[in-house]
Amino acid sequence: MNSRPSMTAYELKDLIVEQATTCHGPWPAGMTLFVFDDAYGWNASISRPISRGDNFYRIRTFDLITRLKAKYDFAAPRFSLPDDI
Repeated sequence: MNSRPSMTAYELKDLIVEQATTCHGPWPAGMTLFVFDDAYGWNASISRPISRGDNFYRIRTFDLITRLKAKYDFAAPRFSLPDDI
């Protein structure tokens, strides 16, 4: 039985940005975050840093993502099979 709460990609993205902003200050302008389902649950990608400060922020955000992956599952949409229609 799974005891971890499930969240959608949008909810995970909002949570990551909110916690990163709380811990490290405002989200860098131009930095994008993409949360997606993968073979191991879920993962996130962050655009390349423009400055040294952005790189620090990016590294710390990846640390945060690693912690959140252990706490939350991905609520991926499940499409109906043809037999289910």
